[in-house]
Amino acid sequence: MNRLILVGNGFDLAHGLKTSYNDFILSYVSSCLTEANDKRVFKDDAMTISTGQGFYDLPRTRWKSIEELVMDVYKTSGLDALFTADTLHFGSYAIRNIFSASFRFPFVKKLIVTCSDCNWVDIENLYYKSIISNNKGSGDVNELNLAMKHIISKLEEYLSSLPKIEPSIEYTDIFRSRIREQEFVMPNISQHSKLEKTLVLSFNYTNNIEGYSKLLNIANPNPHDLNFIHGRLQDPENPIIFGFGDELDKDYSVLEMHETKGLLDYLKSFWYNRTTNYHNLIRFIESDYFQVFILGHSCGLSDRTMLNMIFEHDNCKSIKIFYYEDEAGKTNYNELTQEISRNFIDKRSMRRKIVPFPLCAPMSQVGSKG
Repeated sequence: MNRLILVGNGFDLAHGLKTSYNDFILSYVSSCLTEANDKRVFKDDAMTISTGQGFYDLPRTRWKSIEELVMDVYKTSGLDALFTADTLHFGSYAIRNIFSASFRFPFVKKLIVTCSDCNWVDIENLYYKSIISNNKGSGDVNELNLAMKHIISKLEEYLSSLPKIEPSIEYTDIFRSRIREQEFVMPNISQHSKLEKTLVLSFNYTNNIEGYSKLLNIANPNPHDLNFIHGRLQDPENPIIFGFGDELDKDYSVLEMHETKGLLDYLKSFWYNRTTNYHNLIRFIESDYFQVFILGHSCGLSDRTMLNMIFEHDNCKSIKIFYYEDEAGKTNYNELTQEISRNFIDKRSMRRKIVPFPLCAPMSQVGSKG
């Protein structure tokens, strides 16, 4: 029996890293507005921000930095207020808003103003919906793709600035854990209860999983592989893949047959061929029975083609969820099972494979430890 471990952004978040979509956008907007406040104007490929003749004399305000101001606006009014409101209100405290912005790409503006509502999978879905809408004559596909290129560039810059993590015993134990027969309904599981190989399939761009992989290579005599299926930071041989990956969607075949150039530029399937990662994944799941561990992956529709291939494969015998649990004890287990279900066509197979809640476990939030 083999094991396939799907590692998503929740893994980095559990280690205390600010890798959420909102973390990225807040950092990007803060840096843009800081430069605008210092130099009276900011300009990049996506937008121009000016302050007229004014600027914020921060020592005379309640904030020590523009970053603190942005966070305060984000919590009270939403980022849209920074670009639309004449006055910024914070309860009984208010200041005149000096910032005015013009956006080259409406898509970038939409990503910023919807910051509080979005996760990474939502952004990929939003891009796909925009592509479909543009295909119907309501926009410029090239402009949308340029906006996507800009966001990917800024994302790589942001993620590269984050600190590295130290491996924790909680996750090392998960990676080293044995096959547990009660997590399967297949007959004769006892004949396959020896763990042979493990493949960590990382959907993250950060290199944080590497520390665990190196530990396991030293401690575990069995082959242990690491596959950065969506690329990795600062690696031209394995560039970042960011876009949409649901070829099962009803609108996909229409896009594929359309003659407009650029419609498929950020659909993931056409990026996978740039490396051997996808073929290596196929070789692994074809080689033997396997169990899936889900560590911080949302299992959203933006990866549906790949996840359907994994989950419905005859060799996939069990899917174990490591869920998020908040301080009040509320979990996202049910939400994850619903997302996993959307990646199945065969629902009977789904019910056989998903490990029941009492046999699953929460993800340790090791980043919160002092």
